Amino acid sequence: MRSFLLAMIGVVLASPPATADGLSLAGSLWQCTRASDRSQFVITFYPGGGVGGGEFENGEVSPYIFDASQTKPGEWPGKWEQMGQRFTWTFPDQSIRIDGGLSAAGQANARLTGNETSSGERSAITCNALSKLPKIGEGFVIPKNGRFIDLDQDDGELKVPAGVSLQEPGGR
Repeated sequence: MRSFLLAMIGVVLASPPATADGLSLAGSLWQCTRASDRSQFVITFYPGGGVGGGEFENGEVSPYIFDASQTKPGEWPGKWEQMGQRFTWTFPDQSIRIDGGLSAAGQANARLTGNETSSGERSAITCNALSKLPKIGEGFVIPKNGRFIDLDQDDGELKVPAGVSLQEPGGR
């Protein structure tokens, strides 16, 4: 476990954005707020370019679920890219894209700001870094109409097999 942790630190420190700008988003976790309706969600930037996330409500995160049937073990269907202080985070199975920037990099009050586009709707977002993942709830399925729904509703269709987006790759 210790060697794995040291290897992960090495990957983060060796990435070009980390050495060029002092901070890479790799391995970071953020809680975001939408300006349009003040709803909150969590996103993560996995080392290696994968993404995860979920909607945040009542003190817990309901993870976005994705179709893992076309991915190899350790691979994610979503991705993120960083160019200096700018980034793009995409989660295709939920039709989410975030374009933004990092401010106050390397400081305790670092923030991500940008715009989220989800199923054709757009909202400004602001994100603060999290040191640990909040409690994980049940999750959201991929519905027939492209909108999020709860697992208890029956107007959606879960793609099988599915991986939970806030779970480490390989932990599926």
